[in-house]
Amino acid sequence: MRTLFEIIEQIKSGGRPDYEELRYAIMALDALSTFDHMAMRKIAEREKEGKKPFLVSSAVFQHDEQFKRWKTALNSDPKKWCGESNDPDSPEYQKCRALALRLFKKVTGESSI
Repeated sequence: MRTLFEIIEQIKSGGRPDYEELRYAIMALDALSTFDHMAMRKIAEREKEGKKPFLVSSAVFQHDEQFKRWKTALNSDPKKWCGESNDPDSPEYQKCRALALRLFKKVTGESSI
C-alpha cells in the first residue's frame, strides 16, 4: 500500500485510489484528528483552570508532537501506521468497538449509534 501522503495527493489530483487504500486512509486521518483533539483539550483545560503550561499541557510540546505524528503518518502506509489493534477487519477490533459503543449508548442514553 502507498503512503498516506501519496493517497491524499492522488485524490487532490483528481485520481481515485482503490477502496482499501481509502478505508485505511480514513482510519489514519480519524486517529490523527482524535490525537489533535485530545491535545487541544489538554491545553484548553489547563488554561481554563488558570494553570501554567507544563510538559504535555504545553502548546509548544503538543505542537512538536503533532508535527511528528503527522510527519510519521503521512510517510507511512496507513494500514501499518494504524496497526493491527485499529484494523477494522480485525475481529478483536470489532469486539472492542462493539463494547465501546454499548458503553457509550448506556452512558448517553443514545439508541441510534
